[in-house]
Amino acid sequence: MGTKSKLSVPERRKVVLSLLRREEPATVLARRYGISENTLYRWRDEFMSAGEAALANGKGKADPRDRRIAELKKELGERDKVIGELTIANRILKKTADGPY
Repeated sequence: MGTKSKLSVPERRKVVLSLLRREEPATVLARRYGISENTLYRWRDEFMSAGEAALANGKGKADPRDRRIAELKKELGERDKVIGELTIANRILKKTADGPY
C-alpha cells in the first residue's frame, strides 16, 4: 500500500485545480509534488464527486451520512438476496422430503 501524502488539503486542491485547468500535464504536476499520477487522478475524482454531492445537497459540504446510507442500502440488498436464495432452497428441500415415501 502507498504512503500517505504530506501535502495539505489546500495544496491538494491547488494541484487538482491545476490539473482540471490543464495548466500542466499530470506527469509534470505529479513529479513536482512528489505523488504518483494515480494519486493525482484519484484526488481529482474525489474532488469532482464531492463537488457533485455538494451541488445535489444544496450545501457547501457533502453529507457523509449519505455515503453511509448508500452502503447500508447495498448491504441490505445483498442480505435480501441471500434470504431469497435460502428460502428457495428451503422450499425445494421440503418438497423433496415430502416425496413419494
